[in-house]
Amino acid sequence: MTGEPNWPRAVVFDLDGTLIDSAPDITHALNTATGKRGLAPFSVDEVKAMVGGGVPTLVERALIARGLAHPDIMPVVQDFIVAYRENLTTHTKIYPGARELLEQLKAEGRKLGLCTNKHHAATLAILQKLDLAKYFNCVIGEREGQPRKPNPGLLLDVLTALDVSACCAVMVGDSEADVECAKAAGVRSVVVTFGYSRTAPELLGGDALISSLGELPQALGVMRSDT
Repeated sequence: MTGEPNWPRAVVFDLDGTLIDSAPDITHALNTATGKRGLAPFSVDEVKAMVGGGVPTLVERALIARGLAHPDIMPVVQDFIVAYRENLTTHTKIYPGARELLEQLKAEGRKLGLCTNKHHAATLAILQKLDLAKYFNCVIGEREGQPRKPNPGLLLDVLTALDVSACCAVMVGDSEADVECAKAAGVRSVVVTFGYSRTAPELLGGDALISSLGELPQALGVMRSDT
């Protein structure tokens, strides 16, 4: 429970816009897929505003933004997936302080999980390429037949795998989907202000806000004492 010296026992992270800035590679894949349809390219900032619900949602938002009222998204989704697989980490960067934070949390004996709407296989590949996989006790991404965040299913599956109850965990993310997922799972949440949220971070309803990953330990300390 909050207030115990070892709280939280687990910290579960979102990926895109939280631990890594993957928007440039996502933008390249999206522009490759939509460019085949003769559509004008998107800027990185435009794509950041559309990320957050998985690839089909991203593609649908992009096509609607280019004036297609009822788009057939699946062919574009498939082209996106092919293009993205070829450039998973070409321009993707780890956010400052991410590696140091993960090392600190592990050294403190906390279990680490990752819960993302990015496809599971792509998530694992990216973590391996960026040498981040070693920090996580459990990683769960989008899987066929499983609802995406804000449905709490992915997060609850992570907590089950970690053998940690909801009251002993914290979710760290950048979007409304992350906060709503955490609330539905009974987990407290920390929102980063530098991610891809289309809503102002302070309006997302998280339990704490941080402007850099290095601020997370202090935020957890405040939450720990806030019983």
